[in-house]
Amino acid sequence: GRSVLYYPLVGLMIGVLLWLLDSVLGHSDAGLRAALLLVVWVLLTGGLHIDGLADSADAWLGGHGDRQRSLDILQDPRSGPAAVMLVTLVLLVKFAALAALLARGAWPALLIAPLLGRAAMLGLFLTTPYVREHGLGADSARHLPRRAARYVLALCVIAVVLVSGVHGALLLAAAIT
Repeated sequence: GRSVLYYPLVGLMIGVLLWLLDSVLGHSDAGLRAALLLVVWVLLTGGLHIDGLADSADAWLGGHGDRQRSLDILQDPRSGPAAVMLVTLVLLVKFAALAALLARGAWPALLIAPLLGRAAMLGLFLTTPYVREHGLGADSARHLPRRAARYVLALCVIAVVLVSGVHGALLLAAAIT
């Protein structure tokens, strides 16, 4: 459970690596930089979160409201059409967002986005019951030091606002909603 406390730090490390790569790429075309950064971002995480997104899409749409059917779909290693569609759309939007941010020189977003993504996971562990009673996620949620998790989330909020000011506060509001 304590490992979940480090998720935002892992996100920040990913952000630093993306920022360093962007610095190396210099002033090359924003679209090319966005594509390369997205590829590296996916590879750094091993596609784990994209796989989870694909599983969730299949289970949500294919489960038809039946909890057990949804859980069975989550165990299936194959991806259905809902998964393919959603992953394609998410990667397309992520690419477009990266290209737009890079074209404007908004490099702090490279640090903040992965940090917020993993901080959100920590927040979800604090506030959302896990789907399965047994399993890695359930054990992590059960053994998460809640007070320390709140402190880590507060540090994330402070870091985002310090790095990005008003824009960071807007990003936080968007992430919370």
